[in-house]
Amino acid sequence: MHETRTIAEWAIGLKLPEIPENVKAHARRFILDNFGCQVAGATLPWSKDYHRVITRTRSGKGATVAYYGDQLAPDDAAFLNSAFNHANETDDTHLKSPTHPGGIAVPAALAMAEYTQGDGEKLLLAVIAAYEVQIRLSWACSPHLIYKGHHPPVGVGPFGAAIASAILMGFDLETTVNALGIAGSHSAGLIEYTKTGGSVKRIHSAIPTQAGVRAALFAEIGITAPHTIIEGEKGFCEVFAGEYDLSRLTDGLSDTWHLLDNGLKPYSCCHLIHAAFDALDNIRDETPLRPEDIKAVRVATNSEPILSHIGSIMKPEDILGAQFSLPFSVAMRLHNGNRGVQGGNGFWDYTGVDFKNPELQETAHKVSVFVAEDESEWSSVDKGAGVEVETMDGRVLQNSVTFSKGLPENPMSPAEVEEKFRYLANPVMPAGVPAAIVDKVNDIEAVKDINEIVQLLVVPRAPDAQAAAE
Repeated sequence: MHETRTIAEWAIGLKLPEIPENVKAHARRFILDNFGCQVAGATLPWSKDYHRVITRTRSGKGATVAYYGDQLAPDDAAFLNSAFNHANETDDTHLKSPTHPGGIAVPAALAMAEYTQGDGEKLLLAVIAAYEVQIRLSWACSPHLIYKGHHPPVGVGPFGAAIASAILMGFDLETTVNALGIAGSHSAGLIEYTKTGGSVKRIHSAIPTQAGVRAALFAEIGITAPHTIIEGEKGFCEVFAGEYDLSRLTDGLSDTWHLLDNGLKPYSCCHLIHAAFDALDNIRDETPLRPEDIKAVRVATNSEPILSHIGSIMKPEDILGAQFSLPFSVAMRLHNGNRGVQGGNGFWDYTGVDFKNPELQETAHKVSVFVAEDESEWSSVDKGAGVEVETMDGRVLQNSVTFSKGLPENPMSPAEVEEKFRYLANPVMPAGVPAAIVDKVNDIEAVKDINEIVQLLVVPRAPDAQAAAE
């Protein structure tokens, strides 16, 4: 009972000095990672389309659009920055829930930190709270949200963005509860795109980010909402999940930090595919393989819903379809021939791939996916995958990975996170700026004016380039 109020009370009572250092360190890395996703994502064609629509139809000021530099109302700036953040499937993932908290938490907090003239400490605090609320709420409803066809980030994201905004705006308890109540009326999101592809998925973090920021702005002027929006008879958990465990939402607040369970993505596709890359890399470290050497590839995953999520698209019709197709993504890796982050499944690889390439499609049709629980040799696969390669000369090569690279059980190091950030930012930002952003984020508590960071995320352009973008 009273879970909505409990979460609100916890959030507005948070003090940065009382938060463990490892939690703050993780949050800094998440902020840096999401900044990289934003500036690279802003350059993609669909991001340019969203930017064009919003800047032509909306007006206002108070927050800055990353890369472009436009001044918009904070909810609209947050929408675009979040759309850029999630533009190419490279933002972070909490697989246990599952949800994508960073693409909502960071853009919402950044927009509201600028709008309220906040500093780095307040930004960090808001980001931490927004991660924790989203993860806990999604975990409380797991796995029933996604089993019903809801996309968890769209459902839980408004609550995270509202909490970040409430902290930065200095709300009292009642106003925060109202902000959560208003946020809950914006929850939505369906995952039919896993069957069809479709670029609407690119705004599945932007929609809840904008909604949560706007909910806080509405609450500030006195709009009221249900104080039982999470736990009520017709509240979020009952309506969207049907089965849920509210103890996951509130137990251990300030003692157990689920943010530490969050994973980063070395590859720019659905996180559920990543372990197959790692296992394939392990096989090829021992036995070099060319696509023409391969008769069949069998990938063991750990549940029927996962198989359905990443195994149903064989011939993608667009880039998103490729990013949710394990067979096609594995084919990309085999044709690239390298391993790790250079293995052909990075941000810039998917933007340039010809998903109608007949050679890639031929290799993709050699790849099949099955449920590991049906095969005893893959029983140890958890948040990972098993891979079996049958070669044309009759050899059978096997490897399994229990936890894919980037998950907390197999984390990316701070150096690897910075490497990924530079991989994303260096092609689109002036020399020296990515390094300056790294320095600012690593010492974010010392940032007294958030504009020191905001302005680094804007890329100066020549007048003709600006006119072309518009």
